[in-house]
Amino acid sequence: MKLLSGIFLLALAMPAFAQNKYNAAAEAVYKGTVADVRDRECPVSGGMGSHIILQLGSGTIEVHLATTEFTKMAELNLRKGDQIEVTGWKTEFEGVQTIFAREVRHGQDVFVFRDKSGVPVW
Repeated sequence: MKLLSGIFLLALAMPAFAQNKYNAAAEAVYKGTVADVRDRECPVSGGMGSHIILQLGSGTIEVHLATTEFTKMAELNLRKGDQIEVTGWKTEFEGVQTIFAREVRHGQDVFVFRDKSGVPVW
């Protein structure tokens, strides 16, 4: 039953992400400061998702990471003020500029959220 529920939730989330299929060819590296860390309902993760508000030189941008459950399992403990490096694809999603993170580097730690083609690993 849990598997069936998980498949159903994934199916609900896929239309939102399918409109913005990850573009690995347009991937870039963004260096900035964590302005905020937020968990909220997210159509990309199909439930509660973890997000970072990243302060770049030109302003802030939301970074989609993964499900909240996955980020807790990975022991992602970012805080306001942390300097990070995000490798991902910047696009417009739900009317705003967004980065879909493939990986986040913080100090010596590397957190991977998608494989090199952009498929979620969670």
